[in-house]
Amino acid sequence: MSLLSSDLRPTEITIVVVLIAALVLLPPLLNLWFSIDSAWYLPYIVWFAIIVLSWYLQRLLRKNAI
Repeated sequence: MSLLSSDLRPTEITIVVVLIAALVLLPPLLNLWFSIDSAWYLPYIVWFAIIVLSWYLQRLLRKNAI
């Protein structure tokens, strides 16, 4: 069995996209999170958006892989 089988490929792509999003978004988001006047729920909204994006990407990639 190949390491890059069709079952592993969508998962790997999703992980790479989430890591790139975290690297790009983390520094500006840290400034927002640590500012005095930011809402307490802002980190939860950001992480929810990242989770939904990765779920949608995973679903889309699996659907196209079949």
